[in-house]
Amino acid sequence: MKPPRTSIDSGNPTGYISKKCPECMEYMSLNAGVCPSCKTPVGKINKNGMASRKTDWKAYATAIAAWIVFIVYIWWAFIREP
Repeated sequence: MKPPRTSIDSGNPTGYISKKCPECMEYMSLNAGVCPSCKTPVGKINKNGMASRKTDWKAYATAIAAWIVFIVYIWWAFIREP
């Protein structure tokens, strides 16, 4: 099912009047930053009418820190000279 559209001359270049949450598939307003149904942070609308997911930088930083700790532990436990 396609999302609702308006005419292109309404000032909205995409023509959509709402966007769809990528998690719960609920429709929301174009300017919403968080899905009102599932509370997922969402971004701008893509060409198919779906909201894009915002990048979770905190999760990336946590994963990188965990890898660094793991590599340092491997070095400390097995590679370094006592």
